Amino acid sequence: MLVSALALFVATDISEVYVADFRTENKESCRPSDVDLSRSQVQDFFGRAKSVEPRVLHDHYDLAPCFIQGTLKYRFRACEWEVRAGATGSITCGKRIEYFVCDTCADLFARNSK
Repeated sequence: MLVSALALFVATDISEVYVADFRTENKESCRPSDVDLSRSQVQDFFGRAKSVEPRVLHDHYDLAPCFIQGTLKYRFRACEWEVRAGATGSITCGKRIEYFVCDTCADLFARNSK
């Protein structure tokens, strides 16, 4: 699997965002309401987020145990995405995975932000 920070990632090239499912690795500490984003909020998340190397994500950010996932098109290519409650995420297009962090997205995760 290829992993790289996509310096040329252009958020405006994202289209057709679909929210498919909520998943959690810890039902006691992480609930659907912790990451209850709409399609437009997911698109906004990736628009505000910055692409980072996996090591930066691992060393400097907490990986929340719950996330939402779905599909989107990036430059007309079908991709899968994931956004975690801790304002981290990823986009997978084929064998390429891009990791994202968003330090300015707290409002998206606030309760009743929809």
